[in-house]
Amino acid sequence: MIAGSRRVRPAYQTDRKGRERIVSLALDASGRCNFACRYCAEAATQPARRPMSEAVFESAWRYLFPDGVIQRGRSIRLGSGEPLLAIDLLRKIHRRIARAGGSEKDGRPYVFLTTNGSLCSPSVRDWLVASGWQVKISLDGPADVHDRWRVTKSGRRTFARAASAVEDLAGRMPERLSVAAVLCRGADPDGVFEAIAGLGVRRIEFVPAAHSDASILPGAEDAARYAEFIDRYARRMIEKDDPGLPVLVRFENCVQKVMGYGIGDLPCGAGRSYFGVGPDGGLFPCFRFVGIERFRLGRLPSGLDRTRTSAFIRGPGRRTGRRTSCRRCAAAALCGGPCFAVAEAFGAGRPLDIHCAFIRTDARAARLLVEDLRVRRPERLLRFLPGGEDLLSSL
Repeated sequence: MIAGSRRVRPAYQTDRKGRERIVSLALDASGRCNFACRYCAEAATQPARRPMSEAVFESAWRYLFPDGVIQRGRSIRLGSGEPLLAIDLLRKIHRRIARAGGSEKDGRPYVFLTTNGSLCSPSVRDWLVASGWQVKISLDGPADVHDRWRVTKSGRRTFARAASAVEDLAGRMPERLSVAAVLCRGADPDGVFEAIAGLGVRRIEFVPAAHSDASILPGAEDAARYAEFIDRYARRMIEKDDPGLPVLVRFENCVQKVMGYGIGDLPCGAGRSYFGVGPDGGLFPCFRFVGIERFRLGRLPSGLDRTRTSAFIRGPGRRTGRRTSCRRCAAAALCGGPCFAVAEAFGAGRPLDIHCAFIRTDARAARLLVEDLRVRRPERLLRFLPGGEDLLSSL
């Protein structure tokens, strides 16, 4: 997962000196979380960890910027556990990037922060607004839904503070804020969407839960309910040009691919140009694998183990052409294959089947929308492209 529509390039490359060309690192800054979400797959698969030390952070910084120069197109992702528990380290990252000056367009690295929102005090929110970072807050819908699944370690509800942070930041940095909503068994996508949209959010990401517990994992009825919701959403976009309608991030990405942009045979760059860094300096395919020893691909400061990395690329991180289920799926080109973590770390089988069902639903609705607008209102398709809003307003 990610805030906004930025993508990590999937190519595994080396520079002229033969070093790995890393585009993005996800830092497990805190090594822990202050929540005990009932659907948390990471809590079920990953061991307890300590916070990242400054020494490990310095090694990660040098690994991302090996010549000591901040380079164009690099990014840092902070989302494993609850990163705001390591606020001092996050502020250090902010200061270091700020000293480099410039903007993301000038080569300043993007920073993507995913948080549960519980530690977003007024002062932290002011800092996030000033930081220029992309921020994603987890909020699963209205209070009764959110508080059913997302609780503290003592079982206390968490909706109020998260919703307060979402509403504040949605008003102050609407283009840099997104909300991720995990859909568990029995979720009502319409109710979840309306509750989040009611807080002023412009970008919403629906994520089906990945879990071995059948009481948590969405079932066939939930997949059908989501299909009805996304069909209504697509028809709403077809029938009316509504700039105020929040964007569904995953659906938007699917629409872009139907239009021919970003098609590929990988879901992301995990294990190729994008890696997760554990608090002990371990290198993993992405933040979702951090701490799972069988997926360790190396360690800082020495870097990647080429043998283990190549084995991951050929095996768990293989392309869609090497996945039997993907070769039979008409939507494969629109998703690039399943999330490696869902397919390998959090349990294949039913969790993967549900994720694929949601993706196929997005693909079908995206094709319907593009085919209809291409005939009747092709200019409205510009809205789905990077910078498309500006192009559309100039027409």
